[in-house]
Amino acid sequence: MADSQLLRDQILHVVAKIIDKGGEKAVRIRDVCVASKTTPPTIYRIFGDRTGLIVAAQSYRFTFNQTDLIKSFAAAVYSAKNKSEYVKIAHQNLNLMFSLKRQDFRSMRLEVLGSAQSNKKLAVEINNAQSIANEFGAQPIRFAQARGWINDDFDPEIYIAWLTGMVNARVIIELNGKHPKSNEWDKIAMRSICVVLGIPEPKKVKGIKN
Repeated sequence: MADSQLLRDQILHVVAKIIDKGGEKAVRIRDVCVASKTTPPTIYRIFGDRTGLIVAAQSYRFTFNQTDLIKSFAAAVYSAKNKSEYVKIAHQNLNLMFSLKRQDFRSMRLEVLGSAQSNKKLAVEINNAQSIANEFGAQPIRFAQARGWINDDFDPEIYIAWLTGMVNARVIIELNGKHPKSNEWDKIAMRSICVVLGIPEPKKVKGIKN
């Protein structure tokens, strides 16, 4: 089972790179097989057809790195001993999510969402993938709620969905590169998130005094 998942991810990683460079039209089964060291029968057995392969690859692009980010946040939260430690972890996580180095990930997710608007199969796949991420990300939020570190008057799964949308929406000021007032966006966004959680907002957001 583990080997099968590893092979699937290996193929999807290759296809995602192809889409990054040339779009969906650039995906050719022969090229995928060469790059992933697999065969056409293997591709068709796992994904059904070229369309299924592209849908799976787009979903992979949408969730790429998101799971690792949630895992890292969850591990840190579970090791926290009090609210002060949780607040520090939350602030660090927010700074990372809105950071410039994650700009390409945000742009990629918005691109996939755009494709999903005209592709029902992809829309269903993205919805399912995000639902899984919502449940996964909700677990450390529930952990913090149970200990009274954050507000408990909101649904953790919907919070994760909203947070994902908030982060991805930063693309609106990144379309032409780094915006001169991007720090102001981060300050407003982080303030909103902290109000929902019921924790203090960061004293500084990337060099800006609040």
